[in-house]
Amino acid sequence: MNIPTKKLKSGFELPVYGLSMWQMGGKLEADYTNDQHEIDAIRAAIDAGITHIDTAESYGAGHSEELLGEASQGYDRSRLFIVTKVSSWNQTYDGVINACKKSLKRLKTDYIDMYLLHQYPEPGIDIAETMKAMDELVTLGLVKNIGVSNMTPRRFDEAQRHAKNKLVCNQIHYNVQYREAEQKGVLNHAQDNDVMFVAWRPLQKGLLDNVPLIENLAIKYNKTPAQIEINWLICQENVVVISKTSSIEHLKENLGALDFVMDKSDIELIRQNYPDQKMVSDVVPLDYPADIAS
Repeated sequence: MNIPTKKLKSGFELPVYGLSMWQMGGKLEADYTNDQHEIDAIRAAIDAGITHIDTAESYGAGHSEELLGEASQGYDRSRLFIVTKVSSWNQTYDGVINACKKSLKRLKTDYIDMYLLHQYPEPGIDIAETMKAMDELVTLGLVKNIGVSNMTPRRFDEAQRHAKNKLVCNQIHYNVQYREAEQKGVLNHAQDNDVMFVAWRPLQKGLLDNVPLIENLAIKYNKTPAQIEINWLICQENVVVISKTSSIEHLKENLGALDFVMDKSDIELIRQNYPDQKMVSDVVPLDYPADIAS
């Protein structure tokens, strides 16, 4: 299928659904035991129409990038939108440049469509030097777009202040239950500043409860609860999602979330009434240590 896209006023465009490769190839250490299964899953996603694929140098200590590099061979590179991220401890000027070049080698490509800061730099690393390196990567043609991940508006704005190129995205943990992005103003900031908001873990790894509110909406729209939960995200302004999916059955179900538009009243119904909302991420809380307060 052709995945719908969203386009910013700046012209930056991104599919509303992409594949996350977190835990494909290992968590923070390389795991080679499921390589063929993961490669097959990536190829199945591409064959199903997925073009936005997200990884990071820290995923599987780089092995996730290697899997994507292998799986993407034989496909039209110009049709893929590959995203990877530089870790916070690698965000000195030289660290960013070297990390990008290593990622390119593992990905078996000569450019990255979007390169992200995985978090704000670790304390002691000058954000001005970080962003100078990110701009240089764009000048060199190694990176087409730059953005960030896991940043509050204050940290985002500080990073943008030191960058010549526009930061086109902020990648944040956000779903019907986890609302730190709303509580800290990240969602509104993205919408007000022409930034793409990329929601990761949209289904909370399948751990979201099938609460009556979602079940009733699933009946109303003739969809599954998971499809309602994904659609709730992509029906919001500037919001797209990435989800880790190794199962073709789950992938097909998730893609079924893209062919309808939820009523605005139902979007607000979920926003206001979903039970047991969490205002701090259980994975990457946004108040992590950095040289500028969150």
